[in-house]
Amino acid sequence: MTTTAQPHENAEIRAETQAEPRLPNVNPSRLNGRIDALDGSRLHGWIWDESRPDQAMTIKLYRDGEVVGETKADQARIDLRRNGIGDGRHAFSMELEEKLLAMRDRLAVVGVSPETGAEMELRLPAATELAAEAAIAVPLARFFDKVEVLIALNRRGQLAQKELSEKLDQIAARLEDNHALAAAAKMDAEQTSEIARRLSELDVFQLRFDGTLRAFDERLALMRKEARAPLRQVTLILGFLSGLAAAMSFVTLAVMLWS
Repeated sequence: MTTTAQPHENAEIRAETQAEPRLPNVNPSRLNGRIDALDGSRLHGWIWDESRPDQAMTIKLYRDGEVVGETKADQARIDLRRNGIGDGRHAFSMELEEKLLAMRDRLAVVGVSPETGAEMELRLPAATELAAEAAIAVPLARFFDKVEVLIALNRRGQLAQKELSEKLDQIAARLEDNHALAAAAKMDAEQTSEIARRLSELDVFQLRFDGTLRAFDERLALMRKEARAPLRQVTLILGFLSGLAAAMSFVTLAVMLWS
């Protein structure tokens, strides 16, 4: 016999439903991932929350519903990044004991969101399927890891080359400045040497001129003694004019040497 709820009962149910507190609006998780390979005793895979690409998922290994292992999906893989799986840091690997490998049919791998608690079970493929994928995926992942290392080394080499080029430019600029200073010093030395040479010539000329004046004075004194009285004034005038001419010649020669 089927009973029908009375209107007042439906109203009470609706009132109770409306009275329940509502949870805050939480962005739901969008989980995506898979198990890639079983390389010997190590399990490889990846998982991420597309709604929270910056968070690392928690990986739990169950055996018959009991947690027997746990790790984080936070390892970097270049193939994930190139395929748009966040920044590529969503891979994981887990070492399995031999007793767990022997009971693989009773194992389950589950990814858990640390924020929402959402879970996703990653299918554990058959042994033949995993072996086939491992023959391709694991070597390929190792190859991409080496490519990543080479790319990083190439970037470092480019930065080092740029720094070296800048240092070489600085050294070249300093060498140019030093060359200009050396050229200026050389020019100053040449000018100093030329001035010293002219001063030496002027000293020699002055010595000779002093000797000439001394001889002239001696000759003039002798002429004064020998000359008659009426001619002494004329002699003095000529002597004075001769001395003045010699002095003018000395000044003219000195000006020519200094110029």
